[in-house]
Amino acid sequence: MNPQLSFESVSVIYGHGAAAFTAVDSVDLRLEPGEILGLVGESGSGKSTLARAAVGLTEPSSGRILLGDTEISRARGPVARERRRVQMVFQDPQSCFDPRRTIGQSLDEALVAAHRREGTSVPSPRARRDEISGLLDSVALPAEYAQRMPAQLSGGQRQRIAVARAIAARPSVILADEITSALDVSVQGSVLNLLRDLQQELGFSVLFISHNLAVVRIVSDRVAVMRAGRLVEVGETLDVMENPQHDYTRELISAVPSL
Repeated sequence: MNPQLSFESVSVIYGHGAAAFTAVDSVDLRLEPGEILGLVGESGSGKSTLARAAVGLTEPSSGRILLGDTEISRARGPVARERRRVQMVFQDPQSCFDPRRTIGQSLDEALVAAHRREGTSVPSPRARRDEISGLLDSVALPAEYAQRMPAQLSGGQRQRIAVARAIAARPSVILADEITSALDVSVQGSVLNLLRDLQQELGFSVLFISHNLAVVRIVSDRVAVMRAGRLVEVGETLDVMENPQHDYTRELISAVPSL
């Protein structure tokens, strides 16, 4: 079974002295193996900062982040490789791809890194091409897309490729940071269904970050609500949506459009 991702009293503070800003304030949160946990809150609530700390893009000012029993915050050397079992898919996939490399080259890089992390022999180029074809098929794209450049794809296709690259790393956890907010409404559902289907098939956990409670309600097993860097409520999705305990959660829910 995949390990639990745990945030223990995690704070992230930017700046010093009077100019210091607390983006994340003493957050305790557990992402259980195989679950989809929705993390919601308005812009600036600290959701993305918390996720960036888990993948090493931001270092916690205090507290620690663990994958199973291994602390991955402030990780160096072999432990830093363990942190690669936590993969992040960003809101804007265009900015995450090298525009000079084909889709196949980007996926190949992720496959090779996964084999080296796990200490297994790197397959031959032909075998990796077959794996890349399988990855593209898993996100409902033809094998010939491996020859395309990122700029040749639509936003929805690039987001599918970003998901494919994340699963190429054989993750225990995927952090999905507003992955549908830049997409047309007609494309959002297909990307959400894709992520949920892959999660059920491969068993990784998902921290699904969004300001859209309507989307979170569809995909998440549990919901955590952040406000001004603090976690204000956590619970089963239906419990939180139908019987919110915190005034801020009630405000978020009341702002969701309804037919």
